[in-house]
Amino acid sequence: PTQSGAAWSAVPRVALNMVTAALVAQSAEALRGLNYDKQNWQQVYSTDGNITVKLPDGTTFTGPSWKYLSDNVVLQNDSRLTTINGKTGGIINGEISLTRSATENISNRIVFTTIVAAEGVTAWAERHNFADGTNRQILNLSSVSGSRKAVLHADGGVLCRAGMNNLSLLRTGYFIDYESGPISLYIDSTRMGEIQLSATSDRLLKKEIEYLSDMVGADPSANALNEVLQWNPATFKYKKRSIIPESDTHLGFIANDLVEVSPECVKGKGLEDGYDENNTAEAYSLDEIAMIAKLTLSIQELQKQISELQANGAGS
Repeated sequence: PTQSGAAWSAVPRVALNMVTAALVAQSAEALRGLNYDKQNWQQVYSTDGNITVKLPDGTTFTGPSWKYLSDNVVLQNDSRLTTINGKTGGIINGEISLTRSATENISNRIVFTTIVAAEGVTAWAERHNFADGTNRQILNLSSVSGSRKAVLHADGGVLCRAGMNNLSLLRTGYFIDYESGPISLYIDSTRMGEIQLSATSDRLLKKEIEYLSDMVGADPSANALNEVLQWNPATFKYKKRSIIPESDTHLGFIANDLVEVSPECVKGKGLEDGYDENNTAEAYSLDEIAMIAKLTLSIQELQKQISELQANGAGS
């Protein structure tokens, strides 16, 4: 029959074949996508480690499975959670505890790096026995390399108790300063004075030694006696300054008087009006060794005069 006057039209075989082929291709693609989805989801939930996800268009990407992520979160195996490696900073709200190292009685260390992979300061604690029979904890500082020694610099000073078992209610920091000359002791901002050390007097530590008794054309003993006779002992109290209270009454000398008579017995430049009471580094102080030498010469001069008087008395 022909199509003329018919209520339907026959589909050409070529068109029918094309439709069938397209339907088959689309069905295959859909089935392939469903298979990929099934395989992908099975990997996501059941595979350890990384998985490779395939998409219907053939592209893939690789990453950790959900099982791997969940297992590691539960076990806290993620190094980002259990270490501080690579962190750029932040705040820790709580204590940090360093456990004991493999060496008994020594803690693990903290390292402050100053030269990458070469130098820094390391701090650690150790337990040691002391001479009084107690064992105590010591905080150590050392350099990483050992070639550059570590130094503790506390800009607020060092705070200690008044004895091991005593509590210092008045908390003050102390500083020891040395650049040249005497060693100075400071409490907070107040210069307390100089630290007196045992003077060394060994001949081998000295040079240009001249005994005054060997000097020609001079009479050092007579001069010393003349000076000592001008020394004027006095009683006095040290003024209150800063945290230092007023002292009790002392017997001694006024260095400002002695510097005019015996300058060898006085050290320092002397204070001026309006001086800083927290810094008396230039105050006069007495050189006790020089004063003893002057007194020794004076005694020798007096003994010489006594001997001369005795000789004159015996001859008369």
